[in-house]
Amino acid sequence: MYLGGVGPSIIISEWIQLGIAAAVVGLRAYTAGISSNRWRWDFVWMALALVLAIANGVFNTIAAMHGLGNHVNHLNVPQIEDLLFWAFLGIYFGTLSIACSKFSIIALLLQVQYRSQNQARRYVLWFIAGMFSITSVLQIFLTIFQCQPNYRVWTELNYMSCSLVRYTRAMDYTHAVIGGLTDIFLAVFPITFVWELQTSRKIKVGFCILMGVGVVPGAIALHRIQTLAAIYRGSDVTYTLGVFTLWGGIELCSLIILGSVPLLRPLFKRGISKISTKSKTANGTVLLCKTEVHTKVEQLDDLETKDHNIAVLKVDVVGNSCHDN
Repeated sequence: MYLGGVGPSIIISEWIQLGIAAAVVGLRAYTAGISSNRWRWDFVWMALALVLAIANGVFNTIAAMHGLGNHVNHLNVPQIEDLLFWAFLGIYFGTLSIACSKFSIIALLLQVQYRSQNQARRYVLWFIAGMFSITSVLQIFLTIFQCQPNYRVWTELNYMSCSLVRYTRAMDYTHAVIGGLTDIFLAVFPITFVWELQTSRKIKVGFCILMGVGVVPGAIALHRIQTLAAIYRGSDVTYTLGVFTLWGGIELCSLIILGSVPLLRPLFKRGISKISTKSKTANGTVLLCKTEVHTKVEQLDDLETKDHNIAVLKVDVVGNSCHDN
């Protein structure tokens, strides 16, 4: 095991985030079950994104244990080849996870504005889904087949000499830019239609805010372009690829977590409603008791001139009864 550099950060960061993501998606599954008794496409896509993210975490962990994140001068050639093999597997699954997360958000937006009269918005969402699908497939394809034979991708330390590396580099940058801009666009997109929905202003504003946090993974995706450039400069590929992997894990986990939070509102609302109902029931019982005492005391006041002792006795009994409740 050659764990070092940013390797420990990759493992700790990604698995903490994956734990949170799994919990959030689990709550989302429960929410879908109690609200509609079925799982919509937005949940199916996000669940698939989580499975792929876990696979990404496994491969990144193995790569880190083989030296990913270490400086290249601390590793020998066999170690570098091993870590690159696992790191590239992590990249493939991470790319698919990010794509599924975006499809989930798009499916949610399509569902929310299902009854909208403006079909142009739906076409825009379908176009974005198609465009990102194409760029994701091309990126994975070019990354796998940029060298011939394919294993040269992780065994050829100077893989910049591969025949398709120029196209791969161009697609990597294109995919990163489109991915970041897509996240930002989807985060602000609800503003274009949410005011047409038949619901309260509070819910509209809350939905826009919850969806708006999607700019965070978009900013992370654009930030990763810098580390992507460092990888292609090739000065310290094992370390820069480790930094790239670290930010990649943050991006894909934040997409799953932040993309699922808006769907947990029914669960939180249900929990708050139960707490509120219990509180109201308890307060209502006390008030009823006080009203009962007050009413009976007033009735007994009329009898006070006839039999003062009986009146006092009855008031005491009622008072004790309320105290017991």
